[in-house]
Amino acid sequence: MKQRCLACGVEKDMSLREVYPYTGDRIVIREPIEPLMTIDCEGSEDGSDWRAATLCHDCWHKIDPDLWISQDCWVSLHPITPFEQLPKIQTT
Repeated sequence: MKQRCLACGVEKDMSLREVYPYTGDRIVIREPIEPLMTIDCEGSEDGSDWRAATLCHDCWHKIDPDLWISQDCWVSLHPITPFEQLPKIQTT
């Protein structure tokens, strides 16, 4: 199954594993992993609007995420998918 990075738009085959190419990151991944990763993205000050941001390894590396990212962090990628079009995460 193919899926796109919601930031840059690159299409990846999810059945193929990739080695994370950024060895200097604080993440240590030696085994091949899925080519796209999803992180929670908070879009409101009160914590009521959370979205799922799916990123390729290159976009993930650009933002150096922690446990989640903010809408401002998402916008900093100049994504092809606006925050409002990211899939909503149910918080209740």
